[in-house]
Amino acid sequence: MTSPTTIGRYEIVRRLGKSMTDVYLAIETDTGRKVALKLIPTDGDAVSRLVLEAERRGAEIQKELHKVDPRVVEIYEYGDCDGFFFVAMQFVEGRSLADVLAAEHVIDAERAAVIALEICEQLVRLHSWEAAVVHGDIKPSNIHLGRNDTVRLLDFGIAKTLRSGCEATVHQFGSPGYCSPERLARSEVDQQSDLWALGATLYEMLAGVPPYQAADTKKLEDLIRSGRPPRALPVTCPAGLRAIVTKALAPEPTRRYRSAAGLQADLQAFLEHKATAAELERRAKWGAGATIDAAREVLRRITRTAGRMRRRNRGLRVAGAVAWFAAGMVLWIGGSVTWQAWQARASAATRIPPPPVLPPPAPKVAAEADLPHLYIAAAADIIQAYASATHLYLSNFDWHKAEIYLQRAIALGVNDDATQGRLALVRGYATLERLGGGEYSPAAAAKLRVEARDEFASAARKMPTDSNPHLALARIYVYSLPDPEAAMREFAAAEKLGAKIGAREIEEQADVYRIRAMREAKTSPRQSRLDAETARTYYRRIPGFDQADAHLRDLNLKRRRR
Repeated sequence: MTSPTTIGRYEIVRRLGKSMTDVYLAIETDTGRKVALKLIPTDGDAVSRLVLEAERRGAEIQKELHKVDPRVVEIYEYGDCDGFFFVAMQFVEGRSLADVLAAEHVIDAERAAVIALEICEQLVRLHSWEAAVVHGDIKPSNIHLGRNDTVRLLDFGIAKTLRSGCEATVHQFGSPGYCSPERLARSEVDQQSDLWALGATLYEMLAGVPPYQAADTKKLEDLIRSGRPPRALPVTCPAGLRAIVTKALAPEPTRRYRSAAGLQADLQAFLEHKATAAELERRAKWGAGATIDAAREVLRRITRTAGRMRRRNRGLRVAGAVAWFAAGMVLWIGGSVTWQAWQARASAATRIPPPPVLPPPAPKVAAEADLPHLYIAAAADIIQAYASATHLYLSNFDWHKAEIYLQRAIALGVNDDATQGRLALVRGYATLERLGGGEYSPAAAAKLRVEARDEFASAARKMPTDSNPHLALARIYVYSLPDPEAAMREFAAAEKLGAKIGAREIEEQADVYRIRAMREAKTSPRQSRLDAETARTYYRRIPGFDQADAHLRDLNLKRRRR
């Protein structure tokens, strides 16, 4: 089917990607808002109808999940129009993990662990939601990385809620290379299906290729079902992360992580330079009996080999030699066991306990660097980066990620006023950043401006010695709710708390008077002229900075015209 140029009130710009469905960048003509528009024909064959049914259900699920986790892409609306089922959703700048892997081939171990950790956090919410949602199609092309690696799961088109009282649900779709052995065998998905797919994705980030590859789909599925482990990860992969991947991709479900929370805890332990549960399990399995078991297994294999040799009449000499070697192995094993038993009795008799086998000590981590404080520090870095910047652009800073970090810290028990204040501050900036995209109607935008102001005011109350909330309020009173007097009060309050009023803040002071001068040119000509002159005074203090020269020329031109 030929791609349409418009669907309802959406004008299509270009195609963004294709999986089971087409996704386009489109413009909502009545608001000018950019949207990601998913289109599914409504007149297809039986398979297309199954896809259509899955997409309808997925749109409903995704719309509800956005309320639970703001990282889930927001659904604006969905329905039928012009022969298509469409889903209009939030357009987010960035690249898919598949694009990043295509460009970089492999990803640094710690960065890969952080990406996997954020996916885990989203899976914890999905799997524990009131309807127990499974995503069903986790793979690099369905993982979106925004600025500063903000991670979002995309394409809930084949997501499903588990039936009440059941642990799995039938699922006809999915990408074979990221499907667990039992899913391929039974065509059912459960929480384990998502965890296996995440393990395969983590492997691909570290190795540069998927864990299983074959010439065609059937051979690929047979390879995964065989239980054969994938190729070893590169030697540069840390042991802790290698153990996590091995456990996540174990062929038997009982040997894997039981829940997303378990995998999340191990990824956090790795990032904190602590021993992971996967590593400790492997150490626990290693002991004196492991060598004997391995020798017994060698003996069994040798005996079977000897039997085959005898049956194939390859000569009694070889069989006899193998038998003698097998007998020697039995004697060696028996001697080893006897020697170990004698040593144990001797140790007990002399009351000298054997030295305990301890795991190597984990690297020391400073007390203040526990997980919640790491999150707070990461959010503080984003706040400080903006405070130190010389430009006005909020979009260069990942306020949404800072919000998530602070929410995590609060969920982990750090709920003091300073943390609450930082959360209110970044929420206000995140709101202003969304407004910068022109995605909202005038009424909705006005409401959001007030919400941002209230967040900044709350931050100022909770952090009375911090100048950042006052600078944020000043910005609100410059561009969003223009009020020169209120803006100057906030600048003064910030300066009193130690803020340095630099070129950016001077331009903001000039802008607020220029904006009011333009707004009141017809209703209050005298006030307009006074405000324009005040703006000129400020712009002259920062020649060459940002838009100062352009605005000064514009004001001078208007004065000459008058």
